[in-house]
Amino acid sequence: MDPAVEETESNILLMTAETRNNTRITLLERITTRRWRITWGYAAALLLIVLAEPNPLSLSLGIPMVLFGEAIRIVANGTLVKDKELTNWGLYAHIRHPLYVGSMMIGAGFIIMAWNIYLTIFTLVFFAVVYQRTIEAEELKMEGYYGERYQEWAQSTARFFPRRWVFMEISEHFILRRAWANREYDAVMGVIAGIVILYLKYLYSS
Repeated sequence: MDPAVEETESNILLMTAETRNNTRITLLERITTRRWRITWGYAAALLLIVLAEPNPLSLSLGIPMVLFGEAIRIVANGTLVKDKELTNWGLYAHIRHPLYVGSMMIGAGFIIMAWNIYLTIFTLVFFAVVYQRTIEAEELKMEGYYGERYQEWAQSTARFFPRRWVFMEISEHFILRRAWANREYDAVMGVIAGIVILYLKYLYSS
């Protein structure tokens, strides 16, 4: 085969693969836009208020899980340097998606507090559909930004569950004002509001 023809065919295959990859990223980003996730969040909050049936057991089990999940988010956001470089130190040296791990723990904690099967089903669907697509889109985007450096980090780092914990290594990279600069106070206020609402609902329904 003519080398020029072979090179042209190779370039076409590369362009086709890149086009498919870009199309996949675009579709995932449309499905998981921040606006769409916020809409789901408001729907979940409304269902939580209306359908929740909190009791002493559910509150005692759920509140610690919610607080632990928020603590993970604060540490993650206090380590994360957004849109400037690949954050692969601190908590991110052990988990690729600590913010989502924290959010899932918060969601699970509120579901336990609510003690309602319909809310459990809604939350499982939310995490399975929205978070899975969001994570896929973010990983594709990060791989496009950082290339081999991201691939090496992703291969050596667990997606959700750390292979080991080194507390001092995590804490020495944490800066509280960075967490606030990354708007973690929004999540903190949401957590406080959710706990207060469910506790008040328990008091007035008992």
